[in-house]
Amino acid sequence: MASFEEQLAAATARGANVVPGVVLSAIDSTGARIYDKASGYHSVAPDAPEISRDGTFWIASCTKLLSSISALQCIERGLIGASEPVGKILPELAAPQIASLDEAGELVLTPAKNAVTLSTLLTHSSGNAYQWLNPAIDAWRKKEGSNVDELRLDNAKLYSTPLNFEPGEGWAYGGGCDWGAILAARLHDQTVEQYMEANIWKPLGMTSTTFHTDRRPDIKERLVGMSARQEDGTLKEAEMPFPSVIPDAGESGGGGITCSVDDYMKVLADLISPTPKILKVETIEKFVFARHLTDAARNKLSESSFGKFMGVADDAADYSLAGMYIDGEGGLVPKGTVCWGGFPNLKWMANREKGFAAMYASQVIPPGDEKSAELAAAFYKEAVRLAAAK
Repeated sequence: MASFEEQLAAATARGANVVPGVVLSAIDSTGARIYDKASGYHSVAPDAPEISRDGTFWIASCTKLLSSISALQCIERGLIGASEPVGKILPELAAPQIASLDEAGELVLTPAKNAVTLSTLLTHSSGNAYQWLNPAIDAWRKKEGSNVDELRLDNAKLYSTPLNFEPGEGWAYGGGCDWGAILAARLHDQTVEQYMEANIWKPLGMTSTTFHTDRRPDIKERLVGMSARQEDGTLKEAEMPFPSVIPDAGESGGGGITCSVDDYMKVLADLISPTPKILKVETIEKFVFARHLTDAARNKLSESSFGKFMGVADDAADYSLAGMYIDGEGGLVPKGTVCWGGFPNLKWMANREKGFAAMYASQVIPPGDEKSAELAAAFYKEAVRLAAAK
């Protein structure tokens, strides 16, 4: 069997049509690197230069972790409770309706009985679902007649939609972390970027992170090229998906950040550190590395098959206030791991008990690309092996 290094070299060779280039990193709880490598090329272009460790990536939904941390800092400061209704700070969610389709396919709206709380937002159990994953929300949007691309300039408007179910009684991937970021920004009278820069990026020394690549040419010029898998299995250069997300959108806490792997690893390192800087140990243990779904919500998560995205059985997946929480054994990552990923096949994981964290970064679409998933799984196995060997 080929070693991981051999597999990586073959996958990222020019013209291999697996992945043009990746940046991989894994650390232990002291912050020491147990794996750190850039392999392949900056893009699929035949004359593309080699990819470097200081390359930057549109990290898409990996942004959600930073939004969750922003909201958790507000809990620490006593500004809101995890189980407290968010309506006073987010009046858009104070009196939500639930959207459904009747037998004839017609839209039906009914008032929600349960309140939307910060916990349900961050665990995707509030019912605030992405339009593209929910037919009822899509029907409501079409009936309303609003332009989604225009709404991306104001995320509060974009995610001011009816809910998919009663808060706390289901699970649907959506805009909850966007709302978490908006909440933190409103409580501090700042923009989302201003808040994160002051409370996460600067304390951790993250100098290659932004929502606005137009304001940071030093970050934009290092942005790794996007590639798209074709029907015949080859890769071609591609435009950035959701171009309105970058750079001019309303600082999407669900998917708007561009950064380097080194910067993102500083966040993961802090979450597994014995002396974290951006959250207290008790906050991390209570809200980041712990399950928080109700049984009803967990059952719906199991039905969604999102667990397979992170390489675990669906019945082993729960959700913390920071990401998918793995509370079963036998999967790609060990029990106690918090993990998630991003649209162009990025993935991250952290395990505080075992003292390691890792990130796989690429810019390949569509999400769930099989060849990308195979390489990411191989890297995760290698990272887990290296962590256990220390």
